[in-house]
Amino acid sequence: MATLQDLEKAIDTLLSHHLGVGQYQLIQRVEEKAYEAYVFGLCLRAARELGVTPLLRGIIGAPNPFIFRGAPGQIHSRGRNYGYAEFTLNGHEFEIHAGVEFKGTSGMTHELDVCIMLAKAARACRNFHRRDAPHAASLVGGWECKFYGGKLQKGLGRAFVGLIDDMGAKMRLSGFCSNKDNLQLQLYFQPKRRPYPHFELTPLVPANEDNLVNQIKCELKKMTAAK
Repeated sequence: MATLQDLEKAIDTLLSHHLGVGQYQLIQRVEEKAYEAYVFGLCLRAARELGVTPLLRGIIGAPNPFIFRGAPGQIHSRGRNYGYAEFTLNGHEFEIHAGVEFKGTSGMTHELDVCIMLAKAARACRNFHRRDAPHAASLVGGWECKFYGGKLQKGLGRAFVGLIDDMGAKMRLSGFCSNKDNLQLQLYFQPKRRPYPHFELTPLVPANEDNLVNQIKCELKKMTAAK
């Protein structure tokens, strides 16, 4: 089983901070939050493998260090210099975030552990005069990230399906990421429009990392008509 140290080593590699290793901060240095940061890093890897360079940003200034949230928060929150990444693919601008809340079609807000969204909508929500939660229509992809030492609970999958339903039909990609596996959840996620199960996703299983990264690359290429 992957350890906190395994996750932290992977975060350093995937983040590829220009100042070198150790240039990030987990507000909560626990496996669950490190796992979210790790999946965030896999999104960065997907962008790089498409031939673009994601830029690390901080909401207040240079992300030195790059700060990962310790709890769900608003995209415009300035409590700390929270980090995010931006990249442009074939003229389309995107941002990658961790722990940000979105407004669903019902009007209720929901947290996504990791997401890729339209940069234009993110910038609008950070506008000083607006400061609002981004709408679900701005989402490209969203992932639930669950790191467990024990058995993965079935209820987690049902809850995430409900969240995705409230995000509407425009969201192109969703996934349930965990270091564990659960046969019943595998079956539960099979119907169309349900999140893709990324079970046993850890730095110790490179093939499963490749699966997530390739899925993100494929969807971004289709969306942007990138070759």
